[in-house]
Amino acid sequence: MYLFYDERDDPYHEARGSQILYWLDDLGARPFTEAGPADAGFLFAGFRSDADYRQLVAHYPLIRDRPEEREPLLRLDAVLDTLDRAGVQVPMPRTWRLPLDAPLPDDLTFPLFVRTAVSSWKRGGRFSRVASVKELEAEAATLRKSLGWDALVLAREWLDLAEAGEGRYGPVPQEVRVWAVDGVPVAWSFHYLNVVPAPQGFPLSEHDVQTLVSFAGPVASAFRSRLVVADFARLRKGGWCFIEAGPGSCAGTSHETVFKAVAGRLRGEDTPLQSDAVGGPC
Repeated sequence: MYLFYDERDDPYHEARGSQILYWLDDLGARPFTEAGPADAGFLFAGFRSDADYRQLVAHYPLIRDRPEEREPLLRLDAVLDTLDRAGVQVPMPRTWRLPLDAPLPDDLTFPLFVRTAVSSWKRGGRFSRVASVKELEAEAATLRKSLGWDALVLAREWLDLAEAGEGRYGPVPQEVRVWAVDGVPVAWSFHYLNVVPAPQGFPLSEHDVQTLVSFAGPVASAFRSRLVVADFARLRKGGWCFIEAGPGSCAGTSHETVFKAVAGRLRGEDTPLQSDAVGGPC
C-alpha cells in the first residue's frame, strides 16, 4: 500500500513552516499525480472543499480516505452529530448552534467560546472569552465577516484549561492530539509544539495516556476514516475534555517521530515509537 500526498499543498505547508511533506518524502510517499487507477493507498490532502476532494479521487477507487469517509470530520457540528448517533460519551463542553438570524437559545449560559463549524479561527487568547449577549453578537459578527455571512456559529461552554505556556495571543492550553489508525489510538503529541516547544504539564503520566486512549478510541471508532485525530485539553481542576476531531489526512503536527510512526502504521508497519516529553505511543 502506498502513501500519497497532494502537491498543491506545498505552498500551504511552506507558509506555515510545516515539515509534513518532507517527512512523507522521507517515507517514500509519492505525489498523487503519479498514482494509477489500480493503486491502493492513503492520500494526505489539505483541508479543501468536499467537491474538490471528490474530483481529486474520483478515478482512484482504492485510495483512502473516500470522500464520504472524510466528510463527517470536516465540520465540528457534523463531528458532534456523528458522536451522538454512535452513543459516544466522553467529557466535552456543551455546544449551542447559532444559525444566522435565529434567536438565541433560551438555555444559553455564559461565559462562552465562539467559533464556526468549519474553523476554530478566533481573536485569540483571553479575548476569546465571551461573557454577555452583546459580546456574543460582536464575536459572531466578526467571525461571519471573516469566514462568510452564512457561516454556522457555534457557542461552546467556556473551559478553564491548564496552561502549557504563553503564545503570541495569550495562554496556550495543555492540548493533546491523539492519532488513531483504523479506530485504534496509535500515538499522542502535544498539539502546540510549534508555539511552545517546552510545555508545562508534560510529559504525560501513564494514567493520562490511558485516559486519553479510553476517550479517543470510541471517538475514532465512530468514523469510517482510516486516520482520525482527536484533540483533548487538560482542565485546570484536573481531568481531560474532548475538544474536536478531524481527518488525519490534513492534520498538522510538529512532532516528526509521531507523524512518521502513524504514517507507517497506515501501510501496515509497526514502527517502534519512543516516548519523549511531548509525544509517544498509546
